[in-house]
Amino acid sequence: MPLKLEKIMVKTTITVKASVTVKRAVEVMNKHEIGCLIVVSNGKPVGIVTERDMLKRVIHELREPEETRVIDIMSKPLIAATPKMRAGDAAKLMFEQKIKKLPVIKNEQLVGLVTLTDLIRYPEMFNFLNGLSVKDAPKRMKKVVNLYFDRAKRFKKRCPLIMKSGFSMGCQEKKCMWWLGDECAITKLSRQMHSMTSEVYARSLSQ
Repeated sequence: MPLKLEKIMVKTTITVKASVTVKRAVEVMNKHEIGCLIVVSNGKPVGIVTERDMLKRVIHELREPEETRVIDIMSKPLIAATPKMRAGDAAKLMFEQKIKKLPVIKNEQLVGLVTLTDLIRYPEMFNFLNGLSVKDAPKRMKKVVNLYFDRAKRFKKRCPLIMKSGFSMGCQEKKCMWWLGDECAITKLSRQMHSMTSEVYARSLSQ
């Protein structure tokens, strides 16, 4: 069964009214240690404001944060998904629209948020991501895509993985951010990749 966003989205989202100042928005982002805010008007999501928006449309244009309103710098129209959207379709949409954060909306109400980083944690995304080329990804998304493709860099510092021939053989049962269900997602994904590599090698010998 295809993985749906309702299973992986972050349901606790932080919003800000379109009428507040950029200064206030920054205070909210700093308080919650987040990089974006969903902008709402009359209780409905109408846009998104990110750190990039602030750098590009406030700092770069020499605007005053105390005088500039969020509605004047937010990204709009809001590109969003539904809870029932498949994870692969969501990732494709994010690449096409060159975004890394995707609000999830149901009945015109914000119900969650999913990021590209969230998506690549799931083994179900392997087939989709395997067809991507890092060189074709938008510049600000390459870091995330590289996070998927460069296994050594990604896990060397944060995961106690047991590596063999470049593949994860286990993680000493220490749960971390990559632990999903009853198994380390990276070990599971690495096992699939190792299996595929072995099959390709076997076919090459038989030719």
